[in-house]
Amino acid sequence: MPEPIGIGFIGTGGRGRSLLQSMLKVPNVEIRAISDVEPANRTKASDMIVAAGQKAPAETADWNELLKRDDIQGVVSALPVHLHHQNYLDTISAGKDIYAEKPMCINARECQEVVDAAKGTDLIIQLGFQRRADPRFIETMGQIWAGELGDLVEGRIAWSNAWGPLYNWFGKKELSGDWMVEQAVHNWDVMNWANQCRPKRAMGMGRAGLWGEQQADRTVTDYYSAIVEYENGVVVNILHSWVAPGQAGAMKAHFNYEYTKLVGTRAGIDFNSGTFVYRKELNLPDRVGHNHQGEIDSTYLALEAFADSVRTRKPAISTVENGRDSVLACLLVRAAVNRGGVVTMEEVIEQGL
Repeated sequence: MPEPIGIGFIGTGGRGRSLLQSMLKVPNVEIRAISDVEPANRTKASDMIVAAGQKAPAETADWNELLKRDDIQGVVSALPVHLHHQNYLDTISAGKDIYAEKPMCINARECQEVVDAAKGTDLIIQLGFQRRADPRFIETMGQIWAGELGDLVEGRIAWSNAWGPLYNWFGKKELSGDWMVEQAVHNWDVMNWANQCRPKRAMGMGRAGLWGEQQADRTVTDYYSAIVEYENGVVVNILHSWVAPGQAGAMKAHFNYEYTKLVGTRAGIDFNSGTFVYRKELNLPDRVGHNHQGEIDSTYLALEAFADSVRTRKPAISTVENGRDSVLACLLVRAAVNRGGVVTMEEVIEQGL
């Protein structure tokens, strides 16, 4: 068996510990160091590592101290969004491979700086889009590109949340990028992946200030809707709300749901279920477009893929370019909602909207 690869965790709060739980199941990986500014977060993560049968990791509040370690080959980073840019640049500068949580950055300039820093290196920089490791998505994407949907026409995205609103840094757009970035980035990556291109313009509108009594300094948008046109002509409608009635966790409730769908002249695909639905004149039954049954832990699969790339130098399953382009789609929508009108991708990139 090859030598274990040494992994460091930067950010061991809720999301970081969720990733840690999955990484501890990946064979031949040792978590050798952790970094978080909160001692309580470090203690919880260290306890998890020891409970899994590994040695207690080194602990530090400074991620640069972790990055100096020679026994660390790869890093898993799970920080608040506004810290991604500097952390990713520091990790690349230190010559460490990185599993980088999404969204990659908060603005177009920062995204491009990470892309530029990665150029000319042989580092594994995998953006944390778990769906790109999920065989259910991979198999259905191949069929879409082979023409199963016919000519692509329209997409539909929804995040209708009854389990919020979320506060702290999530409620401040200068730290989270707003919900158009922090949450919707998952869906836009799928749309970019399926369409094999980026959006070119959008129009939208929304509302903020609905939860001011609970969070006086809240700056995020609490509801918005937008229409987005892709370079290939596909038009995507998105609805994103934190005012949905219902019970937290009841994802099949009337108002509490999330989906990403794509429709063509021949059929449509519901990405969450992997189901193809055909136009009635074709007289074809609905069918699931993959061969996998039961639950699939896509987070584990993504981290397993990262560890495999670190070990074998196989290209990352999700690149910095994927990370940049998904954020650009988000920023385009955010700019359109802020304007209450039409914004082009050129404006987003050139003017930093």
